[in-house]
Amino acid sequence: MIRTIADLLSDILRKELPKLDKAPIKHAPTIGEMYEGLSSEILNRALPNGLGLRVVSGFARDNRGCLSGQLDCMVVRGEGERLPYTDSYVWHVKDIIAVIEVKKNLHSAELRDAFTQLKTVSAIEHSYYQSGDEELDDPDRSMAPSARTFAEMTGRIAWNAEGAATLPHEEEAVFRALLLEQVSAIRVILGMHGFKSERAFRSSMIDYLEQNIGNNGFGPTDFPQLIISGGYSLAKANGRPFMTPLTDGWWPFYFSTPENPLRLLLEFIWTRLDEMYGFGRELWGEDLEIEVGRALLSFRAARIDGRGGWLVKAHEADDESLNQVPVTEQWSPEFIGKEEFVLLMRLCRGEEVRCDDPEVISWLESRGVEFNSVRDRLLKTRLVASSGQNLELVTKKCQLAILPTGEYVAAENSTGRLDRWIFRRIETMRKRASGE
Repeated sequence: MIRTIADLLSDILRKELPKLDKAPIKHAPTIGEMYEGLSSEILNRALPNGLGLRVVSGFARDNRGCLSGQLDCMVVRGEGERLPYTDSYVWHVKDIIAVIEVKKNLHSAELRDAFTQLKTVSAIEHSYYQSGDEELDDPDRSMAPSARTFAEMTGRIAWNAEGAATLPHEEEAVFRALLLEQVSAIRVILGMHGFKSERAFRSSMIDYLEQNIGNNGFGPTDFPQLIISGGYSLAKANGRPFMTPLTDGWWPFYFSTPENPLRLLLEFIWTRLDEMYGFGRELWGEDLEIEVGRALLSFRAARIDGRGGWLVKAHEADDESLNQVPVTEQWSPEFIGKEEFVLLMRLCRGEEVRCDDPEVISWLESRGVEFNSVRDRLLKTRLVASSGQNLELVTKKCQLAILPTGEYVAAENSTGRLDRWIFRRIETMRKRASGE
């Protein structure tokens, strides 16, 4: 469904955008209003019905009266305050789902301007969520999604029924960043037109970051979740929906892609709404094709002059290197061995799997396999994570299957993705066998 709707919105944009581009208007504010109006129309069409969501323009505020800069588009819930004699609103930051800063053209100067504008939102959010003003009984603020993402990224459990785990500084900083990402508004820069190449877009962001190394406001949580410049996008891998595992302590948190920008926008917004309201499997369609990001920026938490900070690493790439990376690839479950299959079965039944369990160790030794080897293979699936001596599932709904070929597979199946993959796989095998 998400691909179908993204294609529909792209078709609307292709038809309507030329009309705005050709409009004989030279008045800059009016031009801005036209592009913001088209963006609002696209957003309204992208939102599911029945949730009471609205698209407005105006300002974000916190409990203490602090205001953001003026914002082009906000996806909001609840109630806001309409400013007298205007179509603008003031909305509490906790009820803002997404903020979109719209630009007719997005090049280096506009990128810097929009980035700065959206930081006025993140500054209010950071202050609100770290001040104790947050309404902690809000049912939408469970830390479970962040804990699950952290476990997938690191292979470690940060939070369970027994409370918080003791984490090294580098991982603690990542977990805190993920928590803030979960509750913060999705911040988007939407440039209708922009850079002529993906490489030029990437270089502009790297140059901007290099000019601000050491300045406040350039950590992972300060970056917009999505920046669109014409047909290219920069997106954040914060687990909502895109996730990348830590590599030697580095978090590859920003990537570029030429994928349909409106599909990415839908992915970010619908993932947030799914966490808040629970849509069910029908929302995502077959969901058997996934985006492949081209790594742009990696961050690593560190102690700098006695204070917490972030080290950053840019991944340079020329046009040839970028073109060698596919835009999408077909999803598939994890192919596992019988030992991993048996241990996952135990976890799915609610049984413990401990690295010091003599029964498990004895069975594995009888098969000529060490527990540590099986544990490492299980951790690589991102379906489980370690918690002390235990392995724990980190999925919503882990399911296993034995294929007609005798192969063992396992996957998260809360959206029915594994079911659809198995059906397609069997259908393909049937057609090959019948010579179709």
